[in-house]
Amino acid sequence: MKNMFLIGTSALLLSACVGSSTKKSIEKLPLEQTSVFASTDKNLENAYNWAKKMALSYVHDGSDPVGYWYEAALPQREAFCMRDVSHQSVGAQILGLAEHNKNMFGKFAKNISESKDWCTYWEINRYDKPAPADYANDKEFWYNLNANFDVIQACWKMYEWTGDKDYLTDSCFVNFYDKSLNEYVKHWRLEPENIMDRPRYMHQPDNFDLNNNFHTCRGLASYVENFRGLTLGVDLLASMYAGYKAHAQMAAICGDSVTARNDLKKADAYQNIIEDKWWDEEHQYYQTFWTEDKTFHRGEGVPVLLWFNAIKDDFRLKASINDILSKEWNVENLSHFPEMLYRFGYDEEAYKYLVTLPSVNRCEYPEVSYGVIEGCIGGLMGINPSSSNNTITTCSHLTDNGVEVEVKNVPVFNGYITVKHIGNKITVFENNTGRDIIWNASFIGNCQSINAGGKVYKTTVKKLNDNHVSSACINLKNGESLTAGV
Repeated sequence: MKNMFLIGTSALLLSACVGSSTKKSIEKLPLEQTSVFASTDKNLENAYNWAKKMALSYVHDGSDPVGYWYEAALPQREAFCMRDVSHQSVGAQILGLAEHNKNMFGKFAKNISESKDWCTYWEINRYDKPAPADYANDKEFWYNLNANFDVIQACWKMYEWTGDKDYLTDSCFVNFYDKSLNEYVKHWRLEPENIMDRPRYMHQPDNFDLNNNFHTCRGLASYVENFRGLTLGVDLLASMYAGYKAHAQMAAICGDSVTARNDLKKADAYQNIIEDKWWDEEHQYYQTFWTEDKTFHRGEGVPVLLWFNAIKDDFRLKASINDILSKEWNVENLSHFPEMLYRFGYDEEAYKYLVTLPSVNRCEYPEVSYGVIEGCIGGLMGINPSSSNNTITTCSHLTDNGVEVEVKNVPVFNGYITVKHIGNKITVFENNTGRDIIWNASFIGNCQSINAGGKVYKTTVKKLNDNHVSSACINLKNGESLTAGV
């Protein structure tokens, strides 16, 4: 693929479409003053404060050889793995850990290599070395093939939250995206036309040993690691859909429309495989595993379809969520139920998970606390920044209009925002991002207009589960505060 990020005209387009409004330097706040949450619902407040304290206990300030990092693996490992960093990164950004995210994603990007069959290090420790629990040498290590695509999507999210153009233009990141979506895909036979015919074991050493995990788990085609004979998981298809879609958005904002179109076609191809081949019409659910004997099996994996937004049919989405809600799950999945369920309009169910996660078994696993942070801010409060569009969306998912929630100093773009929801009818927004922005003020319900600052704004209305979301775009200058309501 052409290296579009280094083309002069694309750089000009990037400059033109990103940050065209005036930016101002804003002093970085200490972590204890970042994303300070309060609510009249003390169950919510207690859950958030538990999560913030727990999450920050895993943060390291840069004195280790690896630099700025936070734990994103089993705590005793003193390390961070690709999957967990990808899934914890939004929560980390909310807590003010943008520098940590960028450093850790940069470490993964830097270490992709042909000698590792276009994999990178699955897990890196505080000493800036591949974690010994997962790596012996370039031919013997543990690796889940989803990870490269998960990282690409996460890097796009980090750009949307921060506006940091290094995620789009830095040669280290660009090389990782390029190799992951081309050489890596071909080398591991992950093309749409080959992915369901690929062998279980690939690129193994001459002394291949079925009892050696570093041989049998070097190139797992799923995040599920204990299903015998698996050659493809639905979660890998979903991650590839999300990775190509994220890269298409990167290409589009950088002015490379050809790459953007091609990536979207590839993303659609993986989503079509999910919809056409993995949906079981008789039982009304998605299959999750494909094995070497060419048969489908049912197990873990459906929540990842929601994580990657990979389901396009509303009926199938509802059926999948109802299926998920009827089962018990491990904490790796549970950590993200609040954000995902709020995103799809299951507000009461999301709330239950949000306030109970601090007391579940293995709640000390780092992903849990970071998931609660994202669930509160990105889920319950509906805060969703988009640097590419210069917009910040808010939407209260409170189900009790007598409840108030407020979060002060959420790191967004070059500064901070403060948001307060009074029930689900009034929102107060303060813009200290360092730039003029468009506030996408959104409210649950079918409303024709939104009132803000003495003006009436016409809404656009979209369906969300069994309800609607009404939104209006409001220009808000840096330093301004405004109240909107329906």
